[in-house]
Amino acid sequence: MLRTRILLFLLCALRVFGDKTFNHNVFLDSKKNIQLFWKVEDDTIIFEVRANTTGYIGIGLNSNGGMKGADIMMAWVADGTPFISDRHGIGNEEPNVDALEDYEILYGSEADGLTTIGYQRKLVTCDVNDYDITSDTVRVIWSYHPDDPEGTTAVYHGPQRRGVKSVVLIDVGSSKVSELPEGTTSFDILMDNVLVPEDTVTTYWANHGEIPELATPHHVIRIEPIVQAGNEGIVHHLVLKECYGLTNITGNRSLHYVDAMYQYSACSKMIYAWAVGGGPLEFPENVGYKIAGEDPVKFLQLTIHYDNAQLLKGVYDNSGVRIYYTSNIQQYDSSMLMVGVKTSKFFPIPPKQDAFPVYGSCTTKCLKELLTEGDMKIFAVFLHAHLAGVGIRATHYRNGKYLGEISKDSAYDFDLQEVRYLKEPWVVKPEDDLLVECTYNTMDRTNVTYGGLATSEEMCLAFLFYYPKTNAGKCYSSPQPKTLEENLNLGVTKNKSFREALQELDWTEERVDVLRKWWKEAPRMSYCSNHSGHNAFHEDEFVEEVRRYGYVETKSLDNLIDIQNEIVEENKCSHSTSTKISLFTVLAILAISQFI
Repeated sequence: MLRTRILLFLLCALRVFGDKTFNHNVFLDSKKNIQLFWKVEDDTIIFEVRANTTGYIGIGLNSNGGMKGADIMMAWVADGTPFISDRHGIGNEEPNVDALEDYEILYGSEADGLTTIGYQRKLVTCDVNDYDITSDTVRVIWSYHPDDPEGTTAVYHGPQRRGVKSVVLIDVGSSKVSELPEGTTSFDILMDNVLVPEDTVTTYWANHGEIPELATPHHVIRIEPIVQAGNEGIVHHLVLKECYGLTNITGNRSLHYVDAMYQYSACSKMIYAWAVGGGPLEFPENVGYKIAGEDPVKFLQLTIHYDNAQLLKGVYDNSGVRIYYTSNIQQYDSSMLMVGVKTSKFFPIPPKQDAFPVYGSCTTKCLKELLTEGDMKIFAVFLHAHLAGVGIRATHYRNGKYLGEISKDSAYDFDLQEVRYLKEPWVVKPEDDLLVECTYNTMDRTNVTYGGLATSEEMCLAFLFYYPKTNAGKCYSSPQPKTLEENLNLGVTKNKSFREALQELDWTEERVDVLRKWWKEAPRMSYCSNHSGHNAFHEDEFVEEVRRYGYVETKSLDNLIDIQNEIVEENKCSHSTSTKISLFTVLAILAISQFI
């Protein structure tokens, strides 16, 4: 029996060591003491964790970053043999061992003070004590200790050898890249030796770079991150935007992002986003992002979020992006369409709410104006809200029929913003409707939150990367504020603004319910613009309405929202759970029978 177990382990180790290529990896701490690697194969996710220790390593998964309810793997190597224990957190104490062992040890080693553990599990295990791995942002809880557990009891790791890191495990860009074609050239946009502040954890910094002057159009076919060696634990995420119509820069190119938002307001359309664990953006075959020639985009804006959790001193950074381009023009130009809620003062979210929903849309009225040359094919999505956002999803309808979720994150984390790549292009037709739903938690706020650029204000947007390119910029909507004034009996006058009137209210459950219904049932103000920001509604029937108000009034979203809420996700565990439990029961009975 022992010989069989050893043979099985060796076969498993040979299989894994034969292909230890991982698509993703991230340092879980800023001191780079613990690193996680992973890849997804069909319905299984394969991990490798490396830590500077000769004791146990703990990796937990959940949506909130706390111990309670976390799905925890604990592993170690003793006398050359790797061990793994499947557990779940019950609070700030040693986690309990699961009745079902869903983590499978693949290999393990301990050498020169470094412990390496390879293991795997199903994305969805159907175990009530496990965390389902989906496209949602995961809070990875990590810990390690210099000693192995005594039996099943592990010594407390202490406050200095634990932490939490937000990571997206699936539907993100791979760090593995394909070979570049001949004739490909590149240019870099990097930070200018930025000194990362030592007195604050979170810093956003922006720099601006110029696109090479080229007489003829070229296509960008890959954008990849460049993270300065040694700063992997501090560079949290970055965003690259185009500065439409900006012809020269006379002021400071490198500045704090809050200042850049106002000084460089032309830099608003996203091209690329990367976060820890992600990789480069490789455009689909026959697709490229056009630059140079007569293109009006001459400058790009790079923004980096620095996460200096340990408040390290004297850290300078020159991270950024490398942009690969070619004179070999691809079949399709790519572009990006922004959909959701118009960011304005007419974007109220009440205080003391744990899950308040807000809705924006891109209606067929606008899509017919934008998609004049046919369908658009979405290949990636970037979901965006600010600090109060806890969930975002973008859904698709045709003739009132629900077609599905284009992208979703039910555990959104503002400090981890990552492009989600679709397995297949998602086709949107001119006659379709798109809905964006954002959920907010304002339990820590005493006043109303409004839409705005500041992180303390809110946004609700989905950036859709698509091809072929059309003259489309923004497509969004907001509820008509006049109906809210009437329903809340605000009595807004010339001496009191809409915002001032809302701020003075006592937000009772009844008033919160009125606001909730307003977001869902009120007529909408729909906005539709092209790349240059000009209104795209140009048909005769819209001219007077747009000239007078700047928008077109469309019907409420209650029908689409009701259809969306009626959709019940397939229960993937109804059969497998019972089978799994039955198998466990049989094994338990067989084990007990040995002692009878």
